[in-house]
Amino acid sequence: MAIDLPAGRLPPVLMSALDAPFSLRLPLDVTSDASIAAADAGAAAAQGPVRLWIVVPTPDTATGVDAWRSALRRWLRAHRGRVAILELTFTRQAHAIVSLAIRTAASELRATSVQSLIAVAVPEPLSDRLDAIVTPELVPYVDLVAVPSFDAASRVLAALERTAPALRAAVTGIQLDADPERASNGFARAVIASFATRVVATAVRSDTPPGAFATTLRWLMPLLSGTIEVLDAKSAALSIREPEGREPVFVSPPRLLFDNDSLSTFLFYDVPASSARLAIQATVPVEGAPRLADLGSPWRAADESTRDGAIVHLGAPRPGRPVLIDFNADAPADTFAARSTVRAARALTVDEIVARQRQEQAREDAEVDHYAALVRMQQHFRPTVTDPGYDVLTENRLFVAPDGIEWEELSFSVNGSRFGADRPPFPLLQPEKVLSLPLQLRLSDDYRYRLAGTETVNGYDCYAVRFSPARADRSLYSGTVWIDRETFARVKIRTVQTHLSAPVVSSEETQTFAPVDAGPGRPVFLLSRLAGRQIVMIAGRNLLVEREITLRDVVVNGEAFAGSRLEARRGPRVMYRDTDQGLRYFVKQGDARVVSDRPTMTAKAAAMGVMIDPSYAFPLPIVGINYLNFSFRNPETQLAMLFGGVLAAINIQRPKVPHTPFDASVDFFGIAVPSSDRRYDAAGEHPGERVITWPLTTGVNLGWQYTPFQKATFQYQFRFDAFHADTTTTEDFEVPDSTMTNGLGGAYEYRRGGYSAVFNGAWYARGDWTAWGFPDNPSPVETTYTKFSANLSRDFYPSPIQKIHLNGAYFGGQRLDRFSRYQFGLFDDTRIHGVPASGVRFDDLGMVRGSYTFDVMQLYRLDVFLERAYGRDLSVSRDWHPITGLGTALNLRAPFNTILRVDVGHALMPPGYRGIGSTTFQVLLLKPLGKS
Repeated sequence: MAIDLPAGRLPPVLMSALDAPFSLRLPLDVTSDASIAAADAGAAAAQGPVRLWIVVPTPDTATGVDAWRSALRRWLRAHRGRVAILELTFTRQAHAIVSLAIRTAASELRATSVQSLIAVAVPEPLSDRLDAIVTPELVPYVDLVAVPSFDAASRVLAALERTAPALRAAVTGIQLDADPERASNGFARAVIASFATRVVATAVRSDTPPGAFATTLRWLMPLLSGTIEVLDAKSAALSIREPEGREPVFVSPPRLLFDNDSLSTFLFYDVPASSARLAIQATVPVEGAPRLADLGSPWRAADESTRDGAIVHLGAPRPGRPVLIDFNADAPADTFAARSTVRAARALTVDEIVARQRQEQAREDAEVDHYAALVRMQQHFRPTVTDPGYDVLTENRLFVAPDGIEWEELSFSVNGSRFGADRPPFPLLQPEKVLSLPLQLRLSDDYRYRLAGTETVNGYDCYAVRFSPARADRSLYSGTVWIDRETFARVKIRTVQTHLSAPVVSSEETQTFAPVDAGPGRPVFLLSRLAGRQIVMIAGRNLLVEREITLRDVVVNGEAFAGSRLEARRGPRVMYRDTDQGLRYFVKQGDARVVSDRPTMTAKAAAMGVMIDPSYAFPLPIVGINYLNFSFRNPETQLAMLFGGVLAAINIQRPKVPHTPFDASVDFFGIAVPSSDRRYDAAGEHPGERVITWPLTTGVNLGWQYTPFQKATFQYQFRFDAFHADTTTTEDFEVPDSTMTNGLGGAYEYRRGGYSAVFNGAWYARGDWTAWGFPDNPSPVETTYTKFSANLSRDFYPSPIQKIHLNGAYFGGQRLDRFSRYQFGLFDDTRIHGVPASGVRFDDLGMVRGSYTFDVMQLYRLDVFLERAYGRDLSVSRDWHPITGLGTALNLRAPFNTILRVDVGHALMPPGYRGIGSTTFQVLLLKPLGKS
């Protein structure tokens, strides 16, 4: 029950009825300061159990939605728990605005009180606006339709019977007589008539005499605090007779009412005034002394009351006003001691689940003003299958507040080497930020939802809800969210981002949420762990970057938050800030911090060292620079370059040809000085067959990333090989002719869940290629040949300081010869520790490789390698020969901000190759250049 009153005015006669449950219906325009002040005054005057029924107009345009939402949130939180009904009114707004207003209001209201109801006003006459306001996807957010009459309620509810059978009504336009007594009688009849119907709230007009409202309110008190249903008169043997035995003429039909909470039975009747009394009979199983009250008079014991078993007989007056009889006054206490209720749980639709999750999220957002946490972030990537990889570990402090999210970096280490404030620059390789998140309330419906069933996640019984983008013109997510069936809080969410911008090809994340104490009431669920995998295109190749973020020591609404964040901003450490464009460096500028609008897009490092390999007569020096630019001349182009003095490897790529899933790149590789190609067999090396070679290759790659995890690549390669006799080459050994080779090939790769599967195949055709070797035993002339391979890799991370790498591979081909067979060079995918880079050749090669890595106190990193391969040289026999490679590597921080890497390998060679040597050694000093 509610009454419309001008905001701020509460007549004294109503003040005396404040112990009765009723509501004040107040207008509230949250965009008007005057309206807010008036509503605040009305709320302040209506204390005690009086609750508020507020009527809020929705914004007219999309530009006003955000301000309207913020203002409504502030008002609801200022009057937390006092709003019984929030009624939304509309004019001719677009459906998108209506939809967002309803969902936003419902979520914000339930964040302050789960018992509150959302009503939408349906004006007369009914029109197609009804379908625009109460659509199937909005039904989970709406409790009531607010209509101006009981007749309108019947018609609206009938119209919505198919799409919203559970929807109820609030009648807002009850106009009563100006005479207080007639007004009281009319209001009482209207309220009684609404019991056990789908009309659950009534509001009388503001010109209703306050005294009539207060009188009716007090009279209906026994019926307002319970759950009332109407009993069938015939089943209850209800009889109301005049002295002559006739049925009286009723002003409004009598109703036998049952309170499910107190198990009390009530009778309402309303007949014209007369001195003759009525004889009433009804079946009332629960004992008690009947009492009655006519409207405006106090309760009194009923006269002439007798009971015959469950049948009660009594005489009742005819005062000409509505009368209530309570058959169970003074009932024995033990009558109500035992009750059992059986309810069948109704399966929720996905729209209802999403609606309740949004409401729970709004509650949690209201509970959390800010929080801080310690965050450990790990990032791992491996440039090639044989590279030991890079492991970046940082410790951070996280500050989350309404005005932004900031990180303070407490420590930074690479491959077990810890750096201070002079740490090397680190590009922030991340996908563009998705501004429209699943389950988030927005003006447009960016996602579609589907209930996939129920699952147990981290001990919580959850709904599994799948979501997918509803539009293809922006970067969104697809995936699954697991929602707790009891609280409707998020427990876990797995996402795959769509429509990514270069250089990120795909991004998959799994976020886990855990309950955190935020003060009185139910805990809130905050992010506790994020495991992400991104595929980034670098140097024309897809690189898998694995990231894990864990939060601990979370403090919600802590008093020290502002001081700690200010201290971090004033300090010297590296900081980041979350922006609409993604994570950016938050750099010092004087005494303040500003967001860097120039993200780190380059990385460079100098390298020098030495490599000792049995296939070379002297140690090979390594001097060079590695340079990477993600925005070379324009944001759409990348440059990767490795320059080692006498060696150069360059790649220029367009990660995404505009508006297509295709990428293109150009490769170049050249060596300025010759290298000696050697041949070994069971007797050892044959120095008379040494050949000097100068290789140079270039090529074009065209890739098609047709899903976030699958890619097909077309490859063209041009290769020039110059051959020349070495100083030890015998005169009768015919050196191959220098030649050009054209290659056409393709590749398929699948990277998902940390696994990388890559398949390659290529066909090659040589230009001028004649017989070579000894005249009495020349080599076959193979002008064309093919090569193919399959590779499967997976990294595991038992802890932040441990890593296990496993790889299985097969390499094969047809019509291969000495200069096209597989070898074990430093830059080859076939590398095995301890096996020389030249001399050991196979037509077919299968291998399994593994490594174990661990850090020691962020001071150094140790790698241990175990590798096993089987190969065969078809020019000799079809037998397979085993090779076992053992290796270890040490990474540690060296002077002048450098990283020292020492790599030692030893191989157990097949009998025919033992004379070649089986120990390799490499020392490398890496110097990152630049500063973040």
